[in-house]
Amino acid sequence: MHTTTVLCSRDFQYWQIASKDQPILGDFAACWPHYHHQDRIGVVAPCLATGICQTGYALLALTTAFYDVLRQQSPTFYDYPHHFAFLDVNDDGVSTAGRRVQLDLAAVGSPWGALDVWPESNWIVASGTVDGMLKKVFDWQINHLFWPEAFMPGPRAAALPDYVRKLLAARLKTVSYYNTTCPTLELRVSPPVEAMRQRSIGRLPQVPETLAVASWEATPSPDPRFPYRGRYRQVRVQDFLTAMQPCFADGT
Repeated sequence: MHTTTVLCSRDFQYWQIASKDQPILGDFAACWPHYHHQDRIGVVAPCLATGICQTGYALLALTTAFYDVLRQQSPTFYDYPHHFAFLDVNDDGVSTAGRRVQLDLAAVGSPWGALDVWPESNWIVASGTVDGMLKKVFDWQINHLFWPEAFMPGPRAAALPDYVRKLLAARLKTVSYYNTTCPTLELRVSPPVEAMRQRSIGRLPQVPETLAVASWEATPSPDPRFPYRGRYRQVRVQDFLTAMQPCFADGT
């Protein structure tokens, strides 16, 4: 439980981005409505480095919310949030920044472990296809999903049964696109949050392509108390499933 003694809710600010890119201060509940500390959070990461770099702030915010509930219940506890990373791994290695790197599962999962996505059973090996990742999201009954915005199905994506779409519609509470060009949510964070993200980045495979992705820095914030910020686009679950429609078969 790396973050329990380092981070608290005061380390995060939540801003809704309105028209003309004018952020409006909000709160955690507005960003992740109906959140429950036993909800299951999933990050689809067809690129290991991008997934870590760009979802770290949001994962740490949700992790802190989880531990806030446990701290209210008891001064002593041992538990981890139900957070899962879905990773594109095959016989040639893990996909990261345009290449595959041969690593064992412990090395692949180590960057996620630094964000309290742990134990190793929460590092899920998946097909790198859109429908393959979507099937894993379904299998693990995810409630809050982070998905790379450009990772969309082609016209000939393999068809999943239509009941998968229906159950995803029932179980998903929120969908947030990362690596987005049209953000609706700005998460501003304190230096300790950025230090935790950098710790995770430091565990990524040290190959040139990955290091180039890891060099991405969050846009500086105008508030010195929260000097770092990341951005996400939150969409309606139904809109996400409509975008995924090529993955689903017609019928019941």
